[in-house]
Amino acid sequence: MTFEQALRGYIAYIANARSLSKATMQAQKADLHIFDELCRQENCDFYTIDPPTLQRLVDSLSQSYEPSSLARLCSTLRSFYEYLSIQYQTGNPAQTLKAPRSVRHLPAWIASDEMDAMLARFGNDDKGILDKTIIMTLYSSGLRVSELCALEERNVRLDQGTIRVVGKGSKERIVPLNDICIEQMKLYASRVRQPDASARKFFFVSAKGKPLNRQYVYRLSKACALANNLSPDVSPHTFRHSYATRLIEHDADLRSVQELLGHSDISTTQIYTHVDVSRLKNVYDSALPDPFGALAHRNKDDDES
Repeated sequence: MTFEQALRGYIAYIANARSLSKATMQAQKADLHIFDELCRQENCDFYTIDPPTLQRLVDSLSQSYEPSSLARLCSTLRSFYEYLSIQYQTGNPAQTLKAPRSVRHLPAWIASDEMDAMLARFGNDDKGILDKTIIMTLYSSGLRVSELCALEERNVRLDQGTIRVVGKGSKERIVPLNDICIEQMKLYASRVRQPDASARKFFFVSAKGKPLNRQYVYRLSKACALANNLSPDVSPHTFRHSYATRLIEHDADLRSVQELLGHSDISTTQIYTHVDVSRLKNVYDSALPDPFGALAHRNKDDDES
């Protein structure tokens, strides 16, 4: 069995059995091609590789790959070799494979006044309305860029002020919209949205009536950042992060934020709990006003006596 045969079988398996997104499957495919190339360089056979050699190969990438990329590679290899062990009754050398500790970096986020200034810059022509609606929807609903592009018209219930989102792993969630975003989406739907046959089911379409793609939204995000003197790291995910940050700042509990973002694990949601120190201090002061004041006053009296 060649590596390409094993890879084709594995991709077909995860496509049918695990309901993974196309982006995830492409990422796993790329990871496995990297691993295959590494095996070739080290004169290893992927099919007969032993656990220590597999670990050594992964460790050798630590100087040139981010910890998060290596963690994903390890996850892919564990899944790949589990498939091979079941399909071909082989051993699983990835059972003991350890991923490096991943350090989560907080993405950039946009303050409310910066967001107001950004939205005020859009024009009233068709492109301006489309672009403003995209940015406002990302900021007001916390959608992933893939979720925004795949959002179907039937799942946009502006009369109810909600959208039904199909997220990772085909998990569904209902996300509420604020009144300003609802009015903007109505404006876009009535004045701008003119889909062709291939894009009729999607709510967001390009100016040419084609399905909206992620590249367009990425370019739009970068252009908005540049025009408003914001960090060059701004991306569609920045608006999702800003949405979650606003929820936390307004005392939303983590479980609610988890539901709204569509996270399967609340530990993922915890990255959004960065709130400014002054707010934390205010919360502390209101909960424990002068907790040591009485003790300090009593000690002072004891000293004077």
